Amino acid sequence: MRASYALLTGVAMIAFACPAFAQEGSLSASPTPSGNGTANPLAQPGDQQGSNTSTSDSGALEDIVVTAQKREQNLQDVPVAVTAITADTLVNRNVATVSDLPRLAPSLTVTTGALPTNNSINLRGIGTVAFSTAIEPSVAVIVDDVALLQQAQAFSGLSDVARIEVLRGPQGTLFGKNASAGALNIVSQGPTADFTGAVTGTATTDDEYRIDAVISGPLAEGVGFRLNGFYGDRDGFIRNTFDGRRLNNDKSYGVRGRLTLDPVSGVTIDLIGGHSVTEARGTARTFRSVPAGAAVYGTPVAQRLGSIRPGRDNFETTIDGPLFNKSIQSNGSGRVTVDLGSANLVSVTSYQDWRFRFAEDFDYLSGPVLGLANGVIAQSGFHSRQFAQELRVASKGGGPFSYVFGLYYSDGKTDRTFDRGPSGPVVARWNSSNGTKSYASFAQVTYDLAPTTHVDAGIRANREDINVRFVNTNVPATAPANNATCLVACTGTASDSVVTGKIAIRQDLAERVMAYASFSTGYKGQGYDISTGFTPMRAATPVRPETSNAYELGLKSRFLENRVQLNVAAFWTDFSDFQAQSGVQLPDQTIQIMLNNVGKVRTRGIEAEFQARPTEGLMIDGGISFTDAKIRSFPNAQCTVGQTASQGCVVAPGATIGFQDLSGKNLSNAPRWKFNIGSTYDIPLERMPFDAFVQGDVTYQSSVNFSLLNDPYTIERGYAVANGSIGIDQKDRGGLRVALFVNNIFNTHFASALQGASGGTEGLVAQILSRNARRYGGIRARLSF
Repeated sequence: MRASYALLTGVAMIAFACPAFAQEGSLSASPTPSGNGTANPLAQPGDQQGSNTSTSDSGALEDIVVTAQKREQNLQDVPVAVTAITADTLVNRNVATVSDLPRLAPSLTVTTGALPTNNSINLRGIGTVAFSTAIEPSVAVIVDDVALLQQAQAFSGLSDVARIEVLRGPQGTLFGKNASAGALNIVSQGPTADFTGAVTGTATTDDEYRIDAVISGPLAEGVGFRLNGFYGDRDGFIRNTFDGRRLNNDKSYGVRGRLTLDPVSGVTIDLIGGHSVTEARGTARTFRSVPAGAAVYGTPVAQRLGSIRPGRDNFETTIDGPLFNKSIQSNGSGRVTVDLGSANLVSVTSYQDWRFRFAEDFDYLSGPVLGLANGVIAQSGFHSRQFAQELRVASKGGGPFSYVFGLYYSDGKTDRTFDRGPSGPVVARWNSSNGTKSYASFAQVTYDLAPTTHVDAGIRANREDINVRFVNTNVPATAPANNATCLVACTGTASDSVVTGKIAIRQDLAERVMAYASFSTGYKGQGYDISTGFTPMRAATPVRPETSNAYELGLKSRFLENRVQLNVAAFWTDFSDFQAQSGVQLPDQTIQIMLNNVGKVRTRGIEAEFQARPTEGLMIDGGISFTDAKIRSFPNAQCTVGQTASQGCVVAPGATIGFQDLSGKNLSNAPRWKFNIGSTYDIPLERMPFDAFVQGDVTYQSSVNFSLLNDPYTIERGYAVANGSIGIDQKDRGGLRVALFVNNIFNTHFASALQGASGGTEGLVAQILSRNARRYGGIRARLSF
């Protein structure tokens, strides 16, 4: 920690001493205010290309151009609830990963698992937590027009991003079958017209050191390039008292190149290739509560904890086994755009390859467990790859009729190995392979019924073929009585076809004021529940598709001479055959935890986002959401540990685990209230070679239960987090920008997930704490040219 403070002091002294020197020979333009209501402390000139269009220097808000409907449109003209987060805002608010986005977007939460493969991105209370590699998310993640095969790929960090569009509500018409609750559309920066570059250094009090570099510009007539790379190393913030290891660290590096060519008039080719590596000493859990007599697999917990004190502020654990994970990702895509005159023909070809492996101390205790000297160890490896091709024709607008027509094909495969042991009652060893092929055609048209009345309608036809092969490498000597496991191998194939659609009516009420009403249907494909205990029954009957019907009313407006923007959306969405992990009773009366269609859920509420620029130097933005996400029908849910008959648990004769009716209960990790507000104030310093700025923001969310089964012990109360920064910005083109920042100013502790400990007893709760769950400060300096 002492080294961190020394480095921060040194960099700060250099930064404040150098502004006059840096202004000579600068070639870049001054950063412009963000369309999300903030000025970028470290903005790269040219970074706004294709993202924002500045209106003037009069103090009016900028227009933001988004691709939420597969073609460039002004955000205020799109009949979709969209949060557009620009490059300025990402840097200004210290957003480094997808897990940080809930601070900026209403109705967005992230459920954090012990592994990235168990994370879930949730919109309006809807997400998917599943152990199977064959189950799709409810929220699609699209990077540069390419949908990621596994949602876990999105948690490898953000670098050189132009903007992120958070699209709420079903987006399957244009973005495919795994967007039943919404989509994250991530757009990277493109080449700049002039030669530019920047180097950014970050150092923090919790021992993070990171450097980002980018260079961009023309190579020749009709040829532009952009190359960015990053390296980051952050020490862990969870201390392992057993051996002194600092867990939950992060070490990552990567590079991405982009080449844009105009080989002939009317043809543009955009080639993107990237490679990144992220590794960590796991995502360690700590104990939130340890009641008297609590045990894990029969091993008393309290006597193993030593000096550790369970609680909300417990950043210590004690394990004697491994804790490690590593992600390696390579992506490549080629986009060809042909100008057809009134429309563009766009072809997007992509290939992605993702490898992930982990090892963890499964019992989370030091010392013998189940008679094993180092307890139970779990380790696993994943390999996913996908080829995809999309071809679409998009009109350029300019008339009463505009359109997008397209075809889509993808072929993805994921292999996984799993080994948990080395012996004992929880041992499991297997490997699996699953594949998915999708074929789709889609269309969306816009027609102006009158100068102020517009209709948007879309349709998508999708067919999917899936397959699975599961091999049990820990074959029991004799078959179970109910043939519950695959003794050697299980295979299965299935297919499904569906048509989804959307219709919206927009009415211009005044200049820059538009109201809309929409109805859309969503679909998340069927899939195999590939996990320990995979059975012939699972191979023969995949989990049914999840479907949704969504209604939305919205208002998008700007007023007071274009200085204030207010967007409001009211929504109501019903989901059928909701996919979730739960207990299922087998014919022999035993219970097996598996993914299944638990029933019906409903999410409804209202969201509002605003931006304001009351003076030229002051920007304010924020959002608020109220979400009522409930289970409508789930009559045979597994009881929680310790739940009694008076609390609704019914145990059938001969059964060891009971069932409860969760109809009417709240969905997990779906806060009823969320809000965020932030502002940036630029301070002119007339006699200095630089100006100053001050930024601050606050986020709040109400209490949530992290358990779908409504476990009373896994409730996290509501909390608020405040962040702030100050800095200087060189006045002339390019040069130096320095920000000193503090995250979680008041050191508010909160959990990203709560769960009953594996093999534990009633009231024994483990928690996952994020880096943002405690205070840290830092300095970020960017030198651009």
